[in-house]
Order: sequence, then C-alpha cells, then structure tokens
Amino acid sequence: MEQFKYRYRKLFFIIVIKAQLVFLKLYYVVNRNEELFSIIQENRKYLNSINKFLPENVYSKNDYGVQRRIYENLEKEIVNLPTYSDLIIFFIRNIFNGKINYLEIGVSVLKNYLQINKGIKNSTIVAYDINDLNPNFNNLKKIKENNNNLVYFKGSVLSEDDAKKFNESFKEGFDFIFSDALHEPDAIRSEYELIIKNNLKNEFIIYYDDLDFDGIEKELINIRNNLENYVSKTINLYTLNIYGWIGQNEKLHKNGILTTFDLESFFKNNKLKILNLKKVY
Repeated sequence: MEQFKYRYRKLFFIIVIKAQLVFLKLYYVVNRNEELFSIIQENRKYLNSINKFLPENVYSKNDYGVQRRIYENLEKEIVNLPTYSDLIIFFIRNIFNGKINYLEIGVSVLKNYLQINKGIKNSTIVAYDINDLNPNFNNLKKIKENNNNLVYFKGSVLSEDDAKKFNESFKEGFDFIFSDALHEPDAIRSEYELIIKNNLKNEFIIYYDDLDFDGIEKELINIRNNLENYVSKTINLYTLNIYGWIGQNEKLHKNGILTTFDLESFFKNNKLKILNLKKVY
C-alpha cells in the first residue's frame, strides 16, 4: 500500500508540473514582455556556463539545505519561462535603475545570488547564510561582475548574536531583500525582527519565496501590519506564482512581496503580467 501511495504521489506530481508547463507556455505567449524575456535569455546563458553549482562530493559533506529531490534537478536546463531570479532582476533594473544595496537571506549554493550579480550593476550584493560559502565560488572578488561589490556573511536567522554582528558590519540599509532561508513562521518573524526591520531604505522591496509552506502568508500579513506602524507609511503586500531555482522541474512557487512601491501601477506601466499577481488587503 505504501509503495502504491508513493507511486501515486509521484505520478500526480509529474502530471501537475507538466500541466503547469503547458499552461505557462500559452500564458506567456499571450502575455510576453520582451525585456523580461531578454533577462531570461541572459540568465539561461549564464546558468549553462556553470559546470556544477554543487558537485556530489561537496553535497555529500554539506547539503546546503537542498533536499535530494531538488539536488537531482539542480543542474538541469531551465526553459525560457520566468523564475523569481528573472523577475527580481527586472524589478531592480526598472525600479531602482540598477544600483542598489541587495541582501539575500538563505543563499544556499548561490544559484540565485550569482544570477543577480550577473544581472545588475554598480551594486552591493550581500549574502546571509548559515553555511560556509560554497567552495565552488569561494573567491568572491574573482566572480564579481559589473562593478558589483560581493559580501558573504555566515550566520543564523535565529541567532541574536549573529544578527548583531551583521548589523554592526553593514549599516547602509537595503533597497531589496530576498528571503529564502527557513520557511517557517517563527524563522520568518525572527529574520524580520533581527535582520530586516532596522536595515531598510526609505523605499524598499522585501521578496519572499515559498508562501506555500503552512503559516508563512499569515505571518507576512502580521509583518506588514507591524512594518506599517514602524515606518509610518503604507506597505503593500502582493502574492504571485512563479518558478523557483530549478524552473519547470518542480511546481510553481507562491511568492510574496512587501513593498512601499505600487506594483500594480508598475506592472501596468511596464506592460508586465505575472501569473496570479494579487494585492493582499
């Protein structure tokens, strides 16, 4: 019986991701944005230039928070449909004119982080992760692009001591923060209180992956309410569906965005459509 359930779940998963792929291909034929698809092509070319993000001999010693089923798809080619990496670069280029302070919490093997480094210019790109730096990319000066400054900080989102050290080492504030560490409500709240809350510029975007996990979206609503009181301005919360870092090899992710910007107007003005973009009131 257990074997039957496993096979059923696996077959259902395959059917879902295949159906989503077919639907998205049609969706983005109708709703194609040329600038976004230019970014997609740039990112796919870059990803194809990397031999291995995480070789098996490294993974066997440290999995960098990557489940085996994800690892098996980590190096596979991604189709030319939007991922959150593509969308983040589109936001940065068009909202901030490309020059920002960017923080990524939970960089894992650096797959998204390095695409951001390739896609933006003249920016400080900071990584915060509980793991040691991926040994494949341990020379940040060698891999930096476009006059960017790359910084890696090892720390836990649950540690007050780590957060204190981080806050003391970087005091300029961030325009864009990408949260992709522990997908648990308590961890999301901890990183907000310890790392994010006091490190924001006047205008900002905080982008969250994987709202599909239980309690995450509810926690973002709580954070939005707290943040509005803290900064004394309107904070918009949006959700959308988009591929993650292994693209069509897994189901669409529900992502969330907390921001001072009116993204509904931004999307309209840039003639950009992303699946299931909604404003949460």
